[in-house]
Amino acid sequence: MCGTERGSVREAIYLHRSSERQRQAALLGQRAAVGVERAAWQKDFGEIAVLDDAGGVMARRNPFNLEGKALRFAPLKAGPSGYRFLVEEARWNAAAADEGKPLAGIEDDDSRLVDLPFEFEYYGVRHSSMFVHSDGNVSFEQPDAASAARSLGRLAAGPPRIGTLFSDLDPSQSGAAVRVWNGDGRVVVTWLNVPEYRDSGTGPRQDVQLELSSDGGMLFTYQRVTAGDVVVGISPGRLAGEAAILSFRDGSESEFAATVAERFGTTDGLDLVRAAQRFYESHDDSYDYLVFFNTMGLAAAPGALATETTVRSTRTGIGETPIDAAGSYGSPQRLQAVLNMGPLAQYPRNPYAPVGNRGLVTGDNTMTILGHEAGHLFLALASIRDPSGARPMLGAQNAHWSFNFNSEASLLEGNRIQDNGPGLTNRFLTVATVEGYSPLDQYLMGLRAPQEVPPSFLVRGSPYPNAGFPRAGVVFSGQRQDITVDDVIAAEGRRTPDDTVAQRRFRFALIMLVPAGTEPQADDLEKLESYRAEFERFFPRAAQERAWAECTLRNSLALSAWPAGGVVAGDEALLELRAPRPAAADTGVMLWCPQGLIEYPAAVTLPAGKSAVSFRVKGISAGTCDLVAESVDARYAAVFARIAVKGQRSDLRLLEYYSQGSLLVLRVTDANEVGYSNVKLTVEGAEVEVRTDAAGLAWIQRDPAKDVIVEVDGAPGTRLVAKARQ
Repeated sequence: MCGTERGSVREAIYLHRSSERQRQAALLGQRAAVGVERAAWQKDFGEIAVLDDAGGVMARRNPFNLEGKALRFAPLKAGPSGYRFLVEEARWNAAAADEGKPLAGIEDDDSRLVDLPFEFEYYGVRHSSMFVHSDGNVSFEQPDAASAARSLGRLAAGPPRIGTLFSDLDPSQSGAAVRVWNGDGRVVVTWLNVPEYRDSGTGPRQDVQLELSSDGGMLFTYQRVTAGDVVVGISPGRLAGEAAILSFRDGSESEFAATVAERFGTTDGLDLVRAAQRFYESHDDSYDYLVFFNTMGLAAAPGALATETTVRSTRTGIGETPIDAAGSYGSPQRLQAVLNMGPLAQYPRNPYAPVGNRGLVTGDNTMTILGHEAGHLFLALASIRDPSGARPMLGAQNAHWSFNFNSEASLLEGNRIQDNGPGLTNRFLTVATVEGYSPLDQYLMGLRAPQEVPPSFLVRGSPYPNAGFPRAGVVFSGQRQDITVDDVIAAEGRRTPDDTVAQRRFRFALIMLVPAGTEPQADDLEKLESYRAEFERFFPRAAQERAWAECTLRNSLALSAWPAGGVVAGDEALLELRAPRPAAADTGVMLWCPQGLIEYPAAVTLPAGKSAVSFRVKGISAGTCDLVAESVDARYAAVFARIAVKGQRSDLRLLEYYSQGSLLVLRVTDANEVGYSNVKLTVEGAEVEVRTDAAGLAWIQRDPAKDVIVEVDGAPGTRLVAKARQ
């Protein structure tokens, strides 16, 4: 499966910090013993970067540490619904374990509806029943017993859930039981002697309890836990609020109004936060994607072929919350996503041959899987909503299209579904899978206008689960629900930035991780190079020539207008071209705009000893154009920026961006959140001229006790009143 899930960046950073603490502790012992730390190694082989797994790249295990402990969640007594927690010594409720009513016939990946003797309030909602699952958790409103990953993302994205020991458990095995006991204003669920699932034989056994109190409190008791991969936590579900990933054992004084959880695991893994940091020690911040393969046989995640982690995104209207955590990975400006493609050996040499068992079912090959993971920066996160808040267009981890959604054979799962007409017992037929980015995908990627997206549909009441893998040739029944892009926009809001200025050219760095102290094998380098070169051809085909991928290792130039900037027709914008370090000699940079909507210099020179140069562009007529900056030094990558030219200043918006004390920062922008530089502002009572900087920001010193009235010069409709601060 694909292991991508929402909010994974928070878990990645938490695990990185945990493994860094472990690493530093180990190094103290190592230095005491031998007095030296093994040096990390990295080198570029053509367009492939190679790092060894030293320097903290290996270590992300987080063994379960709550055995013999109890975790108590107490509801907040005032304000919004939420919880605090504390860790205490375990007190096993033997009566509940021995006398509780067994849930008869509960199987692996199964659940039972259980009535509660009182209304239990969970995140502000009262429930009279719950679904008790075989997998160490209970949910409210609906069951979720699929065999998909028991993950943090699933905890946060699914129905409201209490994850006592959210793991793949199998109570169908001999001697195991799930029991429910009522008494004294409490309900206790006991997973007694329940083994972890194994394909053959019987896994290690677990004894855990969940106690619900009539006052809304919860108590998790861990008598015996030997499971390997476990999620512990509570969640209001439906991606409500911002998840907190922490160490329960370390405790916290905070109050939590949304998901609070910890994931435990005993397997070694890659700390891709640290791996990215090491990559940036010798490479510029000039990549949108870092793509990691390894030759150590390390899976991207338990049971997963590959994963994507979004680390920076300010887009709205795609079903995701904007985030900027890329600084932790070593990227101050550009990095947007990190792909963990897992072991290089799992991919065939032919980039279009089926990949493993998944490829035999779905038709996926190395190129479609790379396209799938790259697409996760935008997809598949958007959906219409059911009354319960569920997202019926989505499937696995609420980050893939549903099997029952006609995704037009998207790379992000779903199927192309043929409707053979009403009245047939088996009305629907899946006819194609994983062909490319669909029109709806392209809208969400910012590559297509809403009016260019044809209607689609999903099938309600299908016998196939939403999280099922795409597969051609499946005949099934159900009820058709038509869906338009306007329905998606009604649920998610406008896609911002839209297709006129959204980024269309993306830079990928392909990175091979090898065992410490070794060099890469020639066959592995040749194989990865073939993927790199072919992906540059595959990606634009998948996007119907609306987006492009560049997979080369180049130094970085940066435009202040990247990925988009703005200017008003007749006005001038002041742009800045920057290099990451002072130029060794005068360096010429050619500029061009094929659409001809702006005036600009044919070239600028980055002077020796300088790292930035400014230049002006003038708007000629309204529209959107490209501005390309390409150095005469081939070691630098070309920069492509979109320039929005507005017809008049009244098309701009003036927003309060930041205020503290006497400092007031305003931003001049438009509906796409594009910044406009060198725009003159009229400030009542101010004697100095105020203009926006290269990012479209205006910095104003104010009297905090007085209102400040500002407008774009010549555009009274942009008037803004920044209220006095008390």
